[in-house]
Amino acid sequence: MIARTIALAALTLATSGTALARDPEQLSRWAEEGKVRAEKMRGLLFLRDVPVELMSRAKIESEILEMVDRDMPPAYRKQIDLSYKAFGLVPPDSDVLGDMIKLVVSQAGGFYDPEAKHVILPDDLEEFMGEMVGEMLAGADGFMEPMMRNILTHEFTHALQDQHHDLNTMMGMAMDDDDVKLALTALVEGDATLIGTGAMMDEQGDMTTLLKQDPAAMGAMMGAGGGMMGAEANAMPAILKETLIFPYVYGYILVTTMVQDGGFARVDKAFSDPPLSTEQLLHIEKYLGEERDEPIEITLPDVNLTEFGWHPVGQNSMGEFQTRVMLGNSPDAIVAAEGWDGDRYQVWQHDDGRLAVAWISVWDSDADARQFAEELAYHEGKRFTGDAGKTKSSTVNGRYELAVGGEDDLSWATVEGDTVVFTRGFPADTVGAVESSIRGLSTKMIKTWESVKAASEAWNAKHASDAEVPVP
Repeated sequence: MIARTIALAALTLATSGTALARDPEQLSRWAEEGKVRAEKMRGLLFLRDVPVELMSRAKIESEILEMVDRDMPPAYRKQIDLSYKAFGLVPPDSDVLGDMIKLVVSQAGGFYDPEAKHVILPDDLEEFMGEMVGEMLAGADGFMEPMMRNILTHEFTHALQDQHHDLNTMMGMAMDDDDVKLALTALVEGDATLIGTGAMMDEQGDMTTLLKQDPAAMGAMMGAGGGMMGAEANAMPAILKETLIFPYVYGYILVTTMVQDGGFARVDKAFSDPPLSTEQLLHIEKYLGEERDEPIEITLPDVNLTEFGWHPVGQNSMGEFQTRVMLGNSPDAIVAAEGWDGDRYQVWQHDDGRLAVAWISVWDSDADARQFAEELAYHEGKRFTGDAGKTKSSTVNGRYELAVGGEDDLSWATVEGDTVVFTRGFPADTVGAVESSIRGLSTKMIKTWESVKAASEAWNAKHASDAEVPVP
């Protein structure tokens, strides 16, 4: 979600930072070996050198915060914070952006900064690894070598991506489309995770054995170890943890499948024609199949609610993956999200601070739309007590409606054909006007890489004028 931010290392990697600080020659040797190994494994050559720097996690966090203050428009920071709150995905008093940054910094074993063009290693990795696998195993002879191969080869792969595919520009795309952003990040991280894993398994970087394994099974093993390091990180909202892990697991599955079929030339081709939805990562045949299933791009109308005291905060897209996390990630939630074909939402804030959202989604079939709406109503009912939490449904002239809540705060879903419109947080006397505008005036088209780039250019141009405005 952060423009021009640091591309993360594999989340499960770490090594002895204190030993590295004591032996800079060892670090230099590992770094040079890592560059050679990354070039050989990835099939790309470095166009310029990539320095490696040790840095405290506090310093890393401080630099990211400075980058955010410098490069991220205040209105966008507000949008990030309030969007998750409007859906009830995070506590109302949380600092969403701050929590994201803390989570990233606390979990990573290394970073590549595509703006500064260098690799950063946290200097506390000995403690990090001890917490992860136990002090005895982390301190065993020979344990550090494969870990360092993994981390550095992963990070140098990001540097190769940057030098050959302009990683900085790619990671600045789709600032108001989280679903596309997650898909792009998965391509980037899947590529580096495959290379890093191969380097860890074989000193020479021979991936023959690794590429014989089932990518989905390997990805499941990575995901199975997806718990966060530390009590504070584990207590973070599921949406933050799950979206942090997603690109590594599902990106690995996608990229490994591409390499098995067409080598890294196929991966390089993907950088100029990338996946555009998490649906294409969760069901890779929808990206790699002969008939690609591109998502529907929805353009929302300008719904003016100022007379009711509501003011627009921003728009975004949820996507299949975040939809199922929002629904609780249960088996029923996963099935309900599987028919996703496209979505867009708008968040408003009232003069008194209340938040509300209108969300339109398109589904593969009428039945998929209805199944999603029913699961959504069930999920929403949990936030109310008594009769307010019971779903009330009706069908009038083929239009299926479900509602939970009360007069002051109504969650309302309407289903017509393959399209669902959902409103949350508005009072009952406002939802009708919002729903009819969103359903009647939204436009739909097939999303393409060209349309994503055009939308990103427009977004960046719109926000460039206030990029240097300090936080109020």
